[in-house]
Amino acid sequence: MDSIVKSRDAGKVFAALRQDILNLALPPGTVIEEATIAAQHSVSRTPIREAIIQLISEGLIIRDRRVARVAPLNFDDLPKIYDALVVASRLAQRLAAEKRTEADLAEIEQRMGEFDALCENGNGVQRQDANVAFHMSIARAGRNHFFSDFYERMLLTSSRLSRACFSSHGYSGELEDGELMQHLMETSRQHRLIFEAISDRDVETADRLAVEHQNLSFARLKVAIFSRGSQSSITMPLDTAGSKAAG
Repeated sequence: MDSIVKSRDAGKVFAALRQDILNLALPPGTVIEEATIAAQHSVSRTPIREAIIQLISEGLIIRDRRVARVAPLNFDDLPKIYDALVVASRLAQRLAAEKRTEADLAEIEQRMGEFDALCENGNGVQRQDANVAFHMSIARAGRNHFFSDFYERMLLTSSRLSRACFSSHGYSGELEDGELMQHLMETSRQHRLIFEAISDRDVETADRLAVEHQNLSFARLKVAIFSRGSQSSITMPLDTAGSKAAG
């Protein structure tokens, strides 16, 4: 019974820390204080340490000597992240087109619908979470958990960079301008095309659409980085400040 309680506590702490890191409530570089977390969640330090190990495996926490910290972010890594995500997305969609089942298609379509619904009444954080869920449903359809684990890590890294970037411009994530709405409509359109290619087992089209989709995402991120503020205003929040949301 004691082991079951500890496992449940570790899952609870893991989920809470993971969400805070992804939302930048715990900014990059933040020291993970075990005593503080134990008091917040009314748990012992053992499940906290188990949660930290899980988060290290996802690349969200690092060990800095004997201290656990939220993993840093570096906008200079953007080209490398783009390259990794393009390759990973292409493989994910190719494998899904080859191996998907009807149950996989049902999940992918459900995740696609959840994203579309949030385009109407959600915020940036909710949409980004839904977008990751959509792409991970595709990765799972490929039946290779080693690869899907890597793909999720890259998606989460990209999401954190995006949220840090848009929050550095005071971006709230709400539907506040025509440019954002146009981007969301195009994202939804591409999601639908990706789903149809996977449904049709059209491997080559799924591959091509993966490249187009990553180009869409990174083009918007690069505009935000290079056109909406100085380098100093972009990098500062990565070390010292939190974030509300991102598109």
